[in-house]
Amino acid sequence: MKFINISLLILALFALTFGSAQETITNESVVQMVELGFDDYMIIDKINTSDVKFDASISALGQMKKAGVSSEILSLIMDKSKQNTKSKTGIYYTDASGEDQLVQPSVFSGSNSNAIAQVLVSNYLNSKQKAQLPKTQSNNVIRQNQPEFTFIFDPSVTEVDNMQNNQGGDTGMFNWWFRIASNPNEFVLVKLTVKEKKNLREVITGKKSRISSTSGIDPEYALNFSIEEIEGNKFKVTPDVLEPGEYCFIYQGQVPQGRENQSVFDFSIQ
Repeated sequence: MKFINISLLILALFALTFGSAQETITNESVVQMVELGFDDYMIIDKINTSDVKFDASISALGQMKKAGVSSEILSLIMDKSKQNTKSKTGIYYTDASGEDQLVQPSVFSGSNSNAIAQVLVSNYLNSKQKAQLPKTQSNNVIRQNQPEFTFIFDPSVTEVDNMQNNQGGDTGMFNWWFRIASNPNEFVLVKLTVKEKKNLREVITGKKSRISSTSGIDPEYALNFSIEEIEGNKFKVTPDVLEPGEYCFIYQGQVPQGRENQSVFDFSIQ
């Protein structure tokens, strides 16, 4: 029986080492190796010689600790997680195949105000300013009603760094939001109103009456989400359960000089 267990261990190690050139080591992979009886040095070597995708949040590390993962390995996982955040600023979600996908921002195609209609209906002005996105569905389609997003910030990344990253196909554009902001609290999550006949989606971005004027997203329309810090510049964001529809994260912080906040990070729940 002992001979059989040793043989199974060797076979498992061989499979983990040579089974796939594209293999990615995850939290689950590490726990599996611990349960199979691999020594720490074997696991550390495997992590150092493989592509990795780790969840280094407090809750995830706690679960691994309970599963018997040593402090030395947990420390390495935290270091690897920090390395993976470099030059990858933005908002990500995990697709059905388990791959991280960048939520590419969409640019507002126009705006609309119902001020004239309000004046005709009443003696006072009480209008809503709406920003519009083209098409009735986002290109970022998520097939679960409570997705987890990863927000990655890096204030140390300069515009030149971003240009170099873009040439390497990393972010696809200047993600200045994630150099200016430092955490997801500077964004708001809202549901977009779909206008089928006009082939667009829209969101209320301001209100105006005879005595006052406001801009930005009304807190009444902001949807709740929880935030868990994974590293100093990496956060896990989990909204409450979302019904099928169109949504977006909108930056609500201070806009730097020379920039316009005309984009949102939109996604579709199906």
